[in-house]
Amino acid sequence: MFMKFPSTGETLATAKVAFLALIISVSIAAPAAGQLIDPTDYWLMPHGLVANFENELWSGQTVNGEHCFWRGTRWGRTVALQGAPSMTRYDIFVESGSKLDYWGTFRGTGISDPESHTFDSPFHWMNDLMFVGQIKANTFKVRALDSELRRELVNGTVTMRLEINQRFRMWTLPETGVAYFDVLKITFFSDASNPNSAEVYHLAKGLGTIRFESFNSGEPSGVRLAWATSFVNKTISNPTYPWFDPFYTSGGRKTAVLNGFMEDLVSPVDGGSVTTYLKSWSGLSNDAVVTTDGTVPGNSGTWKIALKGSAGGGDGNADAASSDWIPVEGGGTYRLSGWIRRGSGSDNVYLDFNDGIAIGTNFNDVQAMSTGIHTWQLKTATVTVPSGTQEIKVRCVRDGSNQGNALFDGILLERID
Repeated sequence: MFMKFPSTGETLATAKVAFLALIISVSIAAPAAGQLIDPTDYWLMPHGLVANFENELWSGQTVNGEHCFWRGTRWGRTVALQGAPSMTRYDIFVESGSKLDYWGTFRGTGISDPESHTFDSPFHWMNDLMFVGQIKANTFKVRALDSELRRELVNGTVTMRLEINQRFRMWTLPETGVAYFDVLKITFFSDASNPNSAEVYHLAKGLGTIRFESFNSGEPSGVRLAWATSFVNKTISNPTYPWFDPFYTSGGRKTAVLNGFMEDLVSPVDGGSVTTYLKSWSGLSNDAVVTTDGTVPGNSGTWKIALKGSAGGGDGNADAASSDWIPVEGGGTYRLSGWIRRGSGSDNVYLDFNDGIAIGTNFNDVQAMSTGIHTWQLKTATVTVPSGTQEIKVRCVRDGSNQGNALFDGILLERID
């Protein structure tokens, strides 16, 4: 889980804030197990409410952070995305009728961001009616996705477990001495077979998490303990779209441009052919090569695709490099983007969807076209693929006069409906 969100740019404190050791957690007339409640009233914060947190890391240092939910419609679903107000990284929950489903954790689109986790089917997080003492558990496949190489690192089947432990009419937060009314304690196991995967939450009704404790020292955030210090109303940014489809998996593959940063090579051979050296891509001629030429656009890494024109040593013919086939959900809307550098004003240099030639159906293609010369530009194009479309390709293209070299990097496909 991705529950603790240090503030962007926040520096680590030089010393750990001392606990109020004499204050203990108390319950006053705690309701008995078996009482029927709506746990989503405790787990989900209202949109716009932000909790300020103090986070104790496993290293013993402390760092301030924020926590909230962006709640609204994305991908044709009613979602509750749990993150900091910037919404560049978040847990993905879907409000699905009378239940809340957990679909994975998106940890950013940047080349150096931590790996994300996505599920082939969701973990049934909680119902809107459950009994104190009730347990939810189910088994599904989890995939770990590498942000730099833009590919799957590993996958495996896991059983997750959620326990509704206890409800308190009043509970005092040990670290601050603040008493909260109507508090729910839940325990989540990211691996039900491993007690050390436990995360314990105390939730105040209408406020969300007021205290978090992890028993997993390998948890990506590095947070061992976190507690709320205050609550404020704040504008929450619209969420960044993930570089993979959070929900759609076909034949074990996620919807994504694999190796979109061009950093996953068979061997780092500067000037070598795309087909030979660049994983998940193929070139239509030897003029499609991998290169370190030019500056690095948008923090997208050293390597890039080059389509050589006649003035740059190519043969002067139109050229392209295409991705592997990408599974898509028919009827979905997708945005293609990438960094493009055009070497000659007489050339057409662009990204497209393989002239709309797909598996299942064909469609009207769109292009993300370069308009500059000798400068990197981030360009986008959006398409809704027809129902029945199963797989598509994206391409890097140079045509027209074919006089100059064309460079491409940081190619991304986002599901945006």
